Amino acid sequence: MTFLGSRAARALLGPLAAVALIVVLNSGAIPPYQAYSVALAAVYTIVVLSVGLLAGWSGVWSVGHPAFFAVGAYFAAYGSGHGWSLETIVVGTVVSSAVLGGFLGYAGARFSTLYIALLTLAFSLVSLEVINRWTDVTGGDQGVPVSPVDTVAGVLPSGGAEAQTLAVGAAGVCLAIAVLAKGSALRMRLVAAKSHPLVAQSIGIAPEAQSALAFAVSAAFTGFAGVLLGLLGGFVSPDPFSLNLGISLISSCVLGGVGSVLGAVVGGGYLAWSPTLASSVGLPQPVVQGLVLIAALIFLPSGVVPSLGKLARKFARPPRPVPATVPEPGPGHREPAGTPLLTLTDVSVRFGGLKALEGASLSVRRGEVLAVIGPNGAGKTTLMNVLSGLTGGGKVSGGAEYDGKQLLTTRATARRRLGIGRTFQHAETFGELTVLENVLCTHRRITPRHRRVAGELLARVGLTDVAGRYPAELPFGLQKRLDLARAMAEEPALLVLDEPFGGLDADERATAARQIERLRDGGAAVLVIDHVLDDLFAVADRVVAFDFGRPIGEGPPAEVLRDSAVQASYLGTTTTRAALPARAAGSPVVVRLAGVEHHYGGVAALRGIDLDVHEGAVLGIVGANGAGKSTLGRILHGSLRPSGGTREASATGVRAVRTSLVPEGRALFKTLSLRENLEVAAYSVGLKGAALRAKLDETAEWLPPRLRDRLSVQAAGLSGGEQQMLAIARALMAGPDVLIVDEPALGLAPALVDEVYARLGELAEGGLTVVLLEQLLSRAMATCHDVVVLHEGVVAAHGPAADPAFATRAESAYFGGEHAVALGVRDVTTLEA
Repeated sequence: MTFLGSRAARALLGPLAAVALIVVLNSGAIPPYQAYSVALAAVYTIVVLSVGLLAGWSGVWSVGHPAFFAVGAYFAAYGSGHGWSLETIVVGTVVSSAVLGGFLGYAGARFSTLYIALLTLAFSLVSLEVINRWTDVTGGDQGVPVSPVDTVAGVLPSGGAEAQTLAVGAAGVCLAIAVLAKGSALRMRLVAAKSHPLVAQSIGIAPEAQSALAFAVSAAFTGFAGVLLGLLGGFVSPDPFSLNLGISLISSCVLGGVGSVLGAVVGGGYLAWSPTLASSVGLPQPVVQGLVLIAALIFLPSGVVPSLGKLARKFARPPRPVPATVPEPGPGHREPAGTPLLTLTDVSVRFGGLKALEGASLSVRRGEVLAVIGPNGAGKTTLMNVLSGLTGGGKVSGGAEYDGKQLLTTRATARRRLGIGRTFQHAETFGELTVLENVLCTHRRITPRHRRVAGELLARVGLTDVAGRYPAELPFGLQKRLDLARAMAEEPALLVLDEPFGGLDADERATAARQIERLRDGGAAVLVIDHVLDDLFAVADRVVAFDFGRPIGEGPPAEVLRDSAVQASYLGTTTTRAALPARAAGSPVVVRLAGVEHHYGGVAALRGIDLDVHEGAVLGIVGANGAGKSTLGRILHGSLRPSGGTREASATGVRAVRTSLVPEGRALFKTLSLRENLEVAAYSVGLKGAALRAKLDETAEWLPPRLRDRLSVQAAGLSGGEQQMLAIARALMAGPDVLIVDEPALGLAPALVDEVYARLGELAEGGLTVVLLEQLLSRAMATCHDVVVLHEGVVAAHGPAADPAFATRAESAYFGGEHAVALGVRDVTTLEA
């Protein structure tokens, strides 16, 4: 109630200020020509408010609002000349503008911001042409007068004090409506759709519909302002509605602050008095407007009002609250019973020729936690997207029945209403909404009861003390809780959780586990995907393992990892060791890491890494998806500076060690030819002329003949294995001492994997130091001198690959980390929770 009262009080400030201004205007204290400027500023305030809130809340920039402004002005002129009342004119203007705006918003929602701006620009140009040619209504270049109009309060003459009073009063009311709208579901859902369209769909928000609605409302208010303009001036001509006005409106929004209600007042005043300002300094108006905008962008990039507000909050910021803990779950977990809530039957997903999911069948019942596991690329995320309806361009086949309804034929935005909630791997929160608003935006209309229930939900997940803060101000663990709270809003029957333990420390993972247990004990069905197997298995009732897009094992957690097929999907099946080049005893260290840590925001990706890379060695860094391999590879490469610890290169002191990185996914320039891909890498290290040609010939000789003979072909035309070899060759163009290759086998057929590793073996035989970032433990054990096992950003095991005893420790560390190695166990499922 306090929240509502404070917002209502703020909303009254606009009308009260308008009343005070009207009193001053009618007192004669302001000269008539200045009184007109004040009223004009009020009209412009409504237009700037419409454009600024459209941009700030929905991310749509419109250059076409002068056309809606003109619609209102000409409605006033035509209606006044035909005996229409003011109420009829306003209703006709609002409806016509809303229909046109809704059409533009819906049509433009399919395009990028640039194309929406171009669409509105075209609309504005067409409108100007219509104005110039439809002379019977508009008067063309000559314009048309606005006659006095009848209202419920009597006759309103145009161009007089009465019109000025109406303009100022209307601006005050519009400001009040905007303040109230800031706390509405409309604004929250608009911002959500702008911030993360896919995430918004998962909570039932249709971005296209929100864009159309926002544009319709914005156009309606701008059209209404056009009516006020016609009444205020008493005459309407095409001049005020030119393209220059569209640009000036955007400049005024930026100057006052995009999305700021008070900033619209600043922008409206600037538009009304900029001609006077230009005249007083003796410069053309466009020059003055340009200089003011440049100064604002440089010194106040967020706008005058938000910048001053930020400065005020800086000096009045309250102490940071400590978030509440999450209550422990109630005792007892009942065994799931009855028919399945969700049943998938032979579900497949294709992206062109790629099968991301094939023949997936599973079921989950109420009161059950079903865990889905599998290595990187196994199809887990695709499965989640099938349930959420977010498969993009994928072709989905098979059957999915949810609570007696066919799920695959249901729109993504409707699945939330069916009772399906979802979280995301990286806690995709809506950054421009507060914690409370992130939960409330799931509702189409917000009532006091919704606010009370949302507050209770935040209390259950320990977010009450940060309800008014923004997600970016919170550590990652609390952002994860917020993502879960948003999924839990409206009490869905099925919760689909994407890596709820990823990126969390031990205490935060324990908290996440308690939340999942509470959901299960409350009767919800929970489907969880994660790579932190020990925490996942502690809460799972059943486990389904996936690999290459299809289920390969199912059963209780204690049994699944004993399945040979499941173990092979994580660890690999390679048994024959490659013939590695001999490594000299005591070979020098070329790259050394000491106490390295790295964080992404509040997420700890690496912790306490000590690692030496020896010259001439083939070092394998192994771990499950999310273990920190890619981050470690970039730090070894030197392209990523660690958050803590040190990286030292070339301990020998002979010369600076040069490293090259082949990133996961290859990152080739697909539109360039093979030769051009290689040349780009050469240019980056300063190779030119004869040196470049010599290096190009040398590297091309390393490529297999089928690539060597096709150097002029675009990289996009290569197979996956050929692209991987080109990516390695591109890295070799820098003449590295250390080559770091991230997931060289990802997405390749077995034969191509063997070829890529054979090529890497040739490089090692030539004396190159190679670091392989691998997911399959067996492959690393077969192709490397030494292997490092990462588990949740920590080195869980490190030793020689040829040592059989180390192989056992490495396998335990892969699944259970250092704790598993310390206990001397092989199966992570035997660990105590």
